[in-house]
Amino acid sequence: FDLVITDMTMPIMTGAELAKQIFAFQKEMPVILCSGYNETITLKEAKKLGIKDFLQKPIRNRELLASVRHALDD
Repeated sequence: FDLVITDMTMPIMTGAELAKQIFAFQKEMPVILCSGYNETITLKEAKKLGIKDFLQKPIRNRELLASVRHALDD
């Protein structure tokens, strides 16, 4: 995989927990986190974990495309 885009809310673990597990095996994997709940995690907290971007739903196409481009170019 070149990029992981995940939601914060999932059945077994959060997107932040998934990112931590990914980084344990592949530290440089770009991860974009999405959420519809703004109180779950902040952009600052996400960046501290190593997540490239944190997008609030609803996500516009241009916003997603810009985030993906930034994550892949970084």
